[in-house]
Amino acid sequence: MSGPTACSIPRSFDARWSGGRHDRPTTFACGDHLRSERRKMSNIIITLGPSTSTKESIERVLVAGADGIRFPASKFSPASLAQRALEIADTARALGCSPDLYLDLPGSKTRFTNNDGFDLAGLSRVRVNFAATAADRDAELPEIGLTGTQMGQLLEPGDVMVVGDGEDALRVTEMAADHCVAEPLTQGVLGRRRGVVVQGKVPPVTALTDDDVAALAALPATIFSAVILSFVESPDTIAQAKAIMAKSGAGGPLPAIVAKIETKLGAEAVGEIAEAADAVLLGRGDLLLDVGELDFYDVGKSVIKETDRRGRPVIVGTQLLNSLSGSWLPNRSELAYVSHLLEKGIDGLLLSQETTIGHQPVRTIELLRQLTARYGKGRPETPMFPARWESRP
Repeated sequence: MSGPTACSIPRSFDARWSGGRHDRPTTFACGDHLRSERRKMSNIIITLGPSTSTKESIERVLVAGADGIRFPASKFSPASLAQRALEIADTARALGCSPDLYLDLPGSKTRFTNNDGFDLAGLSRVRVNFAATAADRDAELPEIGLTGTQMGQLLEPGDVMVVGDGEDALRVTEMAADHCVAEPLTQGVLGRRRGVVVQGKVPPVTALTDDDVAALAALPATIFSAVILSFVESPDTIAQAKAIMAKSGAGGPLPAIVAKIETKLGAEAVGEIAEAADAVLLGRGDLLLDVGELDFYDVGKSVIKETDRRGRPVIVGTQLLNSLSGSWLPNRSELAYVSHLLEKGIDGLLLSQETTIGHQPVRTIELLRQLTARYGKGRPETPMFPARWESRP
C-alpha cells in the first residue's frame, strides 16, 4: 500500500454543533501508523449490524469518519466475518482508507439462543432452558435457551437475570433441573443472542473457549488488523493467544491483541494485562454488571489510567451515544461524558448499538467526529494497527 490518502468527511452533523463555521467538507488522511509514535488522537470504531450491512452503508460510515470496524463473533461465525472483512477492505481501498478491522471473540459469556427479536411485552412467564434450545415466543409457555456457562448452577428463586448491558431483566420464580421459569421485569425486545448474567453472582470465566482457540488459529490467515479477547483477567491469556496465532504458520505480522477489561478481576490486573497486550478495551457494559453502580466510575477510571501509564492505547465502549439510536438529539449526560473522554485524550471510542441497529449511524459518527475536533486532539491520520494493512496484497 502506498502513502496515506484522504477520505472526504461531509458537512458537519448539524450547523448548530459547529456554529456554522464549516463551510466546506473537511478532509482527513487515512494511512499507516507506528504505535511507537502514537499520538493522543481519538479513533472512532463502529460495530457491524443490520444498520451497516450493505456496501453503501459501509461507504457512508467510512466517509463520515469511522476509523475502525468491529466484527462481533457472538452473532456470526469467524469464517463468515473474515469473508465480510475482505469485502469491506475492498470498499475501503476504493475510498482511499485503511480502517482497522477488529474480530471480537465472545469468550465464555452465557447468551440467549434467539436468532430473532424476542419480545417480552405482554408476557408474564418465560421458560428459560439450561441448554442451547431454539427460542419459541409463540409457545403456550414462551421459551428460550441458553448457551455458554452453566447458568443452572447459579440460579435460585428470586435471582434477577440481567440481559445485555442492563436494558432488560427477568426474575426467577421457579427452578427445575433443566430449566427455570422467570417473570419479565421489563417489556423490551431481547436482541439476537444477547448476553445474560445473574445480578450479584459471578460465574467462573474461561480464559479462552474452544471456539476462541479455533478462531485464533485461523486468524493470521485473515485480513483482520486485531482481535479483541473478552473477559481478560490475566496476562497469561494474552500470551496463550499469541502462541496460538504464532503456530498457525501464516506469514507476515500477527494481528494485534486488544484485551477487553470487563470484570473486577480484570481491572485489578490491568497493568500487567496492558503490558502484555497491544491495546485495552474498557468494556463498560459487563463491568457495571460485575462491580455494581457505586464502584463503576472509579474502576473504569483506574483502567484508563493504568493502561495509559503503560503507554498502550485505550478504547472505551459502548453506549456512548446510544440515545441517538432513536432520538434526534443525544442525551446531555452522554454528550458530556464523551466530550470529557476526548478532552482526556482517549485513544478510541467504540460505538455499538448506534451503528448496529440505530437509525442514525452516519449522523452519530458525524457528531462524534465534530466533538473530536472540538474537544480532542483531532482525527488520527493513520490506523492504530498499520502492520496488517502494510502486508495486504
